[in-house]
This record gives sequence, C-alpha cells and structure tokens, in this order.
Amino acid sequence: MKTLNISALFVSVLLVSCSREPVPLSYGKDPCEHCKMTIMDTKYGAEIVTAKGKIFKFDAAECMVDFINDNPGKYNAPGDMLLTTNVAAPETLIDARSAFFLKDKAFKSPMGGNLASFNSRQLAENNLQNADGTILTWDELLSGR
Repeated sequence: MKTLNISALFVSVLLVSCSREPVPLSYGKDPCEHCKMTIMDTKYGAEIVTAKGKIFKFDAAECMVDFINDNPGKYNAPGDMLLTTNVAAPETLIDARSAFFLKDKAFKSPMGGNLASFNSRQLAENNLQNADGTILTWDELLSGR
C-alpha cells in the first residue's frame, strides 16, 4: 500500500509540473525571451505555452512574432497557446490567433512596433486614432503584411 501511495504522489507531481496553463507575466521581473528586456508595460505583454508546457514570455506581441519567425515551425504549432495582452483589459491574456492587432503610432509598445492587441475588431476600430493606423489579424501580423 505504501508503494501505491508513493506512485500516486509521483504521478500527481508529474501532472502538476506538466501543466499547460498560462502563467501571469511578472512585470518588472520577467525577461523577454526574444529581446531580453525586462517586461515592464502591463499593456503589451505576450506569452507562448507550448504543447509540452514550456512557457516563453515576451514584452510585446512584436517580440513574440519575431521569436516565432526566427524559429520557423517550432512555436506556432496547433497545440501551442499563443497569448497576448488585451490592451482594453491589460490583466487579461487573449488568444493571439483570434485577436486583432492595431498598428497605430498612438500606441507606444516597448519595441517601437506601435502595436496593441484587442479581443475584437470593433474594439480595435474604436481605438484607431491615426489615419495611417491599420488593423491586422494574427496571420497578417505573422506574415509581415
């Protein structure tokens, strides 16, 4: 019986350590995986949680895009979670694949991409402040359009 309890404990520890849940960004502490800057601005973070549970944190969506493009085929698999901060509710990470990205110089993202993410096209349109601003989908952002 003692062996069974130890085995159950071991399996429980493995399941917890292989969690595929996002981890909140620790502003002022976590480094960006791509540019190595400390993640500071609560409006612009991003995160990848791989299918195996490995977590990569970024100070801006543009750093996550560059990281994915620098590692082709590695971190954009269907089982990977790609998350970005919702500018309209900065405490919330949203699915980058379904987010809308507003590129507008009114938004001063950390890497100078002037990129803000929203969970709906309507919110992105409502926050458009400059005539040359554009709204992009994840696929458009990733392909550089």
